[in-house]
Amino acid sequence: MDTPLRTDSRSFALLNATQFLGALNDNIFKLLVIYLLINLKGPASANTILSLAGAIFVIPFLLFSSSAGVLADRLSKRTIIVYTKILEVLIMSFGLIAVIYESEIGAYTALFFMAAQSALFGPSKYGIIPEIVGGKMVSKANGIMTSFTYLAIILGTFLASFIVDITNKNFVIEALFCVGVAAVGLLTSLGIRPTAAQNSPKKINPFFLYEIYQTVRMSWNIPHLLPAIFGSSFFLFIGAFTQLNIIPFGMQSLGLSEVGGGYLFLATAVGIAIGAILAGMLSKDKVEPGISCICGFFIAIFFMGLYFFSWSLTMTIILLGLLGMFGGAFLIPFDSFIQVNSPDEKRGQVIAASNFFSFIGVLLAAFALYFLAEDLGFSAASGFFFMGVLMFFVNIVLAGRFSSLFFPFFVKKILKRFRKPILTSALPPPSTIIILQSNSWWDAILLFFFLPNLKILTPGRICRNFPYFNGLVDCIQLVPLQINSLRRQDKLQERIKEAQENNSTVCLFIHRNATSEEVLNSYKKALQTMRIPTLFAHGKKEKIPKSFLGLSWQKRHITIQFTQD
Repeated sequence: MDTPLRTDSRSFALLNATQFLGALNDNIFKLLVIYLLINLKGPASANTILSLAGAIFVIPFLLFSSSAGVLADRLSKRTIIVYTKILEVLIMSFGLIAVIYESEIGAYTALFFMAAQSALFGPSKYGIIPEIVGGKMVSKANGIMTSFTYLAIILGTFLASFIVDITNKNFVIEALFCVGVAAVGLLTSLGIRPTAAQNSPKKINPFFLYEIYQTVRMSWNIPHLLPAIFGSSFFLFIGAFTQLNIIPFGMQSLGLSEVGGGYLFLATAVGIAIGAILAGMLSKDKVEPGISCICGFFIAIFFMGLYFFSWSLTMTIILLGLLGMFGGAFLIPFDSFIQVNSPDEKRGQVIAASNFFSFIGVLLAAFALYFLAEDLGFSAASGFFFMGVLMFFVNIVLAGRFSSLFFPFFVKKILKRFRKPILTSALPPPSTIIILQSNSWWDAILLFFFLPNLKILTPGRICRNFPYFNGLVDCIQLVPLQINSLRRQDKLQERIKEAQENNSTVCLFIHRNATSEEVLNSYKKALQTMRIPTLFAHGKKEKIPKSFLGLSWQKRHITIQFTQD
C-alpha cells in the first residue's frame, strides 16, 4: 500500500465532497420514491412501501459488495470511484424518466440501480482513505467523512421534504435536481489523486457468499476484527430501523404528515454528524473501540426514552439528537478499526464483507419494521422500546468481546475520575506474574491504567456471582479453584504462556471475601514449582483533600506498589 508520509488534503477534501454528494443523492432519491408512491397509493400503504423500498435498496449491497471489494483490491480505487460516478449520472437520468411517467416498477428499478452503484462505490471510498492520509489520521479522517455523510443525510432528508413542499408535490423537479447532484459529484471525483492498484490476484467469484465466508474466516484470526465488523453492521441495523420507523412514529404519536415525519430524522442525522466529529477528536491518533462500548448503553437508554416521551415533540427531537450523537460516536471507532487492522492486500474485501453484513442489517431493519408493526401490532413508539432492549443486550456482548481494549479506555478516561491510581514502584516485565489479593474487583481493573495489555486470571468459583466474566470477557479468564493436581497446574501454565506470547502481563486476582488463604498459598506453591517469577500488588486507599473555586472535597486515590513479598 502506498501510505503517504503526510495527508493529501486536496484529494481527501474532494473525496469527502464526492461522498457527500453521493450520500445526498441517495437520501433525496430514496425519499423521493417513497413520497411518490405514498402519494399514488395513499397513506395506508406507508408501512408496506417503506419496508419494500428498504429491502430493494439493500439487495444490491448483498449481491455486489463482495465483487466490489475484489475490484477495489485489484484496480486503482480512484478509477473505480470515477466510473461509479459516471454510472450514477446515468441511473439518475433513468430515475427521472420513471418519475415523469409515474411508474412504480420504474421507480423501484431506479432505486435498485442506485443502490448497486453505491455498493460498487463503497469499498473504494473507504479503502482509499489510508492511501491518501497518514496512518495516524485515519480515525480523524473517518470522523470527518462520517460527519459529512450525515450532514448529507440531513440536507438530503430536508431537501427531499422541502422540494416536495414548495413545489406542491412536483416530483419531476426533485428528480431533475438528483441528476444535477450526480453530475457535480462526477466533477469532484475527477480531482482525486490517482492511486496505485494493489494488483491482488483475487478474481471475482460468482458464488459471492463463499467469498464472504472466506473473508470472515480470515478476519476471525485477527484480534477483534470480526466483532468490529459486527458492531459496524449493527449500527446500520439500528440506524436503518430508526430512519424507517421515524415516519410512522411521527404520524402515529405526534400527528404529523409523512413529510413532517421525515423531517424528524434531521435531529438524528445532526447528532450523528456531531458524534462522528467528537469520536474522531477523542480518539486522536489512536483507534478507541472503548468509546463504542460506552456509547452503546446510552443509545439503549435514548431508544427507550422515545417510548416514554412519545407524546412530546420537544423531547422527541432532543432524544433523537442524542441518539444520533452517541450513534455517531459508536460507529467511528469500529470503522476505523476495520480499516487500520485489515491486511493491506485484502482491505477492500474486508470492507466489502463489512458492507455486506451492514446491509444485511438494513434488510433486517425493513423486515423488523414490518414484523413489529404488521404481525405483532406494535406501535412505532413500542418498536423503539424493543430496539432499546435489543441494543442493551447486544452492547453487553460487544463490551465483552472488546474488553481488552474497553477496560484500559474505561480506566483511563472514566474510572480515574473517581479513583486515581498512583504507582510507587517500577512496572513489572511481562514475564512476571502479579498476584493481587483484594476485597474489590475495582483494584484489579485499576491495573489496566498502567498495564493496558493485562490478562487477569481468577479462580473459577468467585465468578459465579459475576456470570458476565465467565468466558465472555477475553481479558478476565477463569482458572481452577483447586490447583493441587498436575493437570490443573498444566492448564494454568498454558493460560500464562498464551498470555505472555501475546505480550500480556498476567495478574492472578484472589478475592479475599471469596477464597481462603489456603487457595492463595496453593497458587504461590504452584508458581514456584513452575519457576515463574512473581510479584505482589498492594493497594492502599486514601482520600486527598481537593479544592476548586473555594469548594473543598475529598478525592479518593489508590497507591499501587509491586513487591517481592
